[in-house]
Amino acid sequence: MKSLLNILMVSSAIAVCAPGVHAHAQSGEQGEEGRVLDRVVVTSQKREENLIDVPVSVVATTGDELEARNFVSATDLQYVVPGLGLGDSNTPRGAGLRIRGIGTNVFADGIEQSVGTVVDGVPLARAGQGLADIVDIERIEVLRGPQGMLFGRNASAGLISIVTRAPTDEFSTRAYIAAGDNGLLNLSAAVSGPLAGDRVTGKISGYQNKLDGIVSTSDGRELNNRDEFGFRGALRFELSPEFDVMVRADYSERDNACCVWTPRQLASASTDPRPGIRFLSSALPLVDAGPENRTIGEASGDYFNKVISQGASVEANWDIGDFALTSLTALRGWRQKDNNDADLSPINVLDNNFGANDLEQFSQEIRLTSPEGERLEYVLGAFFYESKNEGSFDQVGRFALSFAQAQAAGASITLAPGVVLPPSQLFGRSIETVIDVQDVAVFGQGTLSLTDKLSFILGARYTETEVGLDFQRIGTPGANAFNFALGGAFAPLAFETDTSDTNFSWRIGAQYALSDNANVYATAARGYKGPGFNNLLDIVIPAGLTANAFTLVRPEIPTSFEVGYKGELLDGRLRLEVAAYQTNFEDFQAQVVERDAVTNLNRFAIRNAGELKTQGVEFQARASVTDNLTLGAAAAWNDSEFESFKGAACPRLGALVSTVGAPCGPVSAGGANAISFDASGQSNTNAPELTMSLDGRYEASLTAGILGFVQANYFWRDDVTFGLYPENIPNPTVQPSYGILNASLGAEFDDGRIVASLFARNLTDENFVTSIFDLPFDGAGGLGQYTTPDARRMVGVSLNIAY
Repeated sequence: MKSLLNILMVSSAIAVCAPGVHAHAQSGEQGEEGRVLDRVVVTSQKREENLIDVPVSVVATTGDELEARNFVSATDLQYVVPGLGLGDSNTPRGAGLRIRGIGTNVFADGIEQSVGTVVDGVPLARAGQGLADIVDIERIEVLRGPQGMLFGRNASAGLISIVTRAPTDEFSTRAYIAAGDNGLLNLSAAVSGPLAGDRVTGKISGYQNKLDGIVSTSDGRELNNRDEFGFRGALRFELSPEFDVMVRADYSERDNACCVWTPRQLASASTDPRPGIRFLSSALPLVDAGPENRTIGEASGDYFNKVISQGASVEANWDIGDFALTSLTALRGWRQKDNNDADLSPINVLDNNFGANDLEQFSQEIRLTSPEGERLEYVLGAFFYESKNEGSFDQVGRFALSFAQAQAAGASITLAPGVVLPPSQLFGRSIETVIDVQDVAVFGQGTLSLTDKLSFILGARYTETEVGLDFQRIGTPGANAFNFALGGAFAPLAFETDTSDTNFSWRIGAQYALSDNANVYATAARGYKGPGFNNLLDIVIPAGLTANAFTLVRPEIPTSFEVGYKGELLDGRLRLEVAAYQTNFEDFQAQVVERDAVTNLNRFAIRNAGELKTQGVEFQARASVTDNLTLGAAAAWNDSEFESFKGAACPRLGALVSTVGAPCGPVSAGGANAISFDASGQSNTNAPELTMSLDGRYEASLTAGILGFVQANYFWRDDVTFGLYPENIPNPTVQPSYGILNASLGAEFDDGRIVASLFARNLTDENFVTSIFDLPFDGAGGLGQYTTPDARRMVGVSLNIAY
């Protein structure tokens, strides 16, 4: 593993070799050899600043740029920002974005997210809330590294800050339509302008996005589609020159036949020679498993994912002399339910695999921002947050392929002396959970200019957190007399528990201006991700442990070091940014799949994985080569490794290890195989070492008033593993490296107010998957995978109108 010292030396050398330049001309002016790049304004430090002046590794993109690339989903951001990735799942409860190889992709409702999402200053409680479509956006800022000082709840790995378009002082309209193959249809429109002179302005927008599914059943049903619509409105009241109020509200619905995995490899006697093992292949005769497989069996269960997201906020801004006082009050709701037939087959192994969430959250933030241009600039604030998440889960089926096939043939099964399972009898359980969270925090961050060039940065945040869990599990009607055959995870269980914690996070650093348009910085920060509970379905509390001791997940503490260079060169025609970092996570919170030693069934659990280190270098550059040609390049090299993780779950192939004492092998001669191993020293999962993107745009005047353009974007991702395997077992969960090429050509009319284009996404039709894992209900060697709609070529046309 490369040392951080080497990384810092390389990045420092780049910074030294990239000298600062004099102030460049205003945005959009023409230079002798190219156009001056537009100034990028961000609010990552709660005040408007030029991107190159911000001592944070941040990538900013505008809504116009996303529309030009025909990107409408939050997951599309991974093709814009190297180092940003997706942790996929069969439900939005378990999916989420990842930054620098770190993310929270867990089913547990009681675990905070590592990558936070903030919309117009309001933090979202669950990672899945941030995976909605992104429409009517002013800009999106991706902040890399711990971001707990200024953005409400702490985000231990990074933050996605989404800023929507505000009402305009003059009447304006926008409309966007894109249509293409695979049923692609994206529609959005907005109207904005004054409502009562110049004192009240308003805006309303709406959208609908549709896309055909990429997975089909063997009897022709289409799954994993996209169907979402929503509305967003805002009113701005300028009550006086010093006081204004912004009221925002939004509502969206998603109703998809989603989400299902496909078999990548089906187990057989050659992969699992153990006698008596039933293989899922016997129930999926028409499925051709493989990396390009997009078919499942004639599933007898239903697949759906329904989400309603809504919220409202009131932001009041009061200028008190040169100071600014801001109050942000928000209430949000997120209601979600889903089901998937987990066996993918016409046999009822687990047809009813239902989950639902009803989340309500309230937040209040107050900030005081000091005047700009003073020797000391600072932001002080207080934050309150509370949420209540009610979860409801039902699982009904036969839970074992051997039971399902025997019962389907009309056979009764003797479970124990005097206990016979009739052919029509199902196993089942219902779980109800309530998670209550409350956070109270005070925070501040300041920059002290010691000289005209040297500044000192200091920030701190004190947080008090309380988390409560109410857990109840019962058998479904008629199943209690038989559930014992599936072990303690199906036994009735009820408990209440809670925890509280306090934390002091900090940030310290220095920034040195090489010139008016270039600077270097160095920062150190300690973040925080609060405690939580493992409220997953398979809880079995061992004898001698309390519910609190067994389900509690300790806080995750990151300590990060970062150095960077930002500058504009060549009279404003080249922007260059380089950052090097190292982050050490203590008690990293991880979702693992554990194997029950008695039933051999897999079960999810949340564990503190010990220590995780991630380090690397991030680079991005944009250049106006000529008046007509703009080029961009960005790359992220990341090394993410478990320094200590002694409880990693053995994969299903571990059951075949026969060497006594080997990882996942028998603990003793003739004994059972271990169900966990020491993964210390292994690379983190779903954390590619290298990701990069290249993009370019060429413009040329076609006729008077018509500007033609062609643009392309290429994204490349290194090979990645999705599962932890001991060294004595070859890891089959590898997605090879791949590249995605997107391109478009078109024309702008009426000074850019009308833009028409022909576009192609994944032009080379590159196939890839977003996760690989042990295939449920199959033997050793069976693998499942998630296939994304992006893993196919998509061609369409778009029209964008703005007046």
